[in-house]
Amino acid sequence: MIRIKLYQSVFQNEIDAMFQEIATEFEQSISNEFVQTGKLVDEYWVAFYNNEIVGTIAVLDIENKNAVLKRMFVKKAYRGKKYEISKLLLQKVFDWCHLKNMENIYLGTMSQFKAAHRFYEKNGFQKIQRNELPLTFKNNPVDDVFYKQVLKVQME
Repeated sequence: MIRIKLYQSVFQNEIDAMFQEIATEFEQSISNEFVQTGKLVDEYWVAFYNNEIVGTIAVLDIENKNAVLKRMFVKKAYRGKKYEISKLLLQKVFDWCHLKNMENIYLGTMSQFKAAHRFYEKNGFQKIQRNELPLTFKNNPVDDVFYKQVLKVQME
């Protein structure tokens, strides 16, 4: 059974272990020594399959009705259509954005995450250039691919 819960600090060790497991799938490091100041996320969710943590996602309000999708990770065995963990997690972010009247959601990712790119594009995100990001976007230095999704049409 799949459940999505709000993050609790008691989950952190298992999340760290999941992140390390995912990191071994890639040649290039997926983390960095970059230390962000200020608020890191506004909301953070954890996906469980039975009692096992299998995914995470977070969102950050960066002002002017813009949000940033953060910490989107799913264990390899739980990716794809069979479980739809990514889709369930992404829906949590969309629901939160709707409640907060967000108009745009941005994300940064790494070029090596090809399957993630396909997932984002399939779910309505459009690839953009770094210079198209809002000034308040909190950039992770390892990210080199950026996406945007317009959540609602602005009225003129």
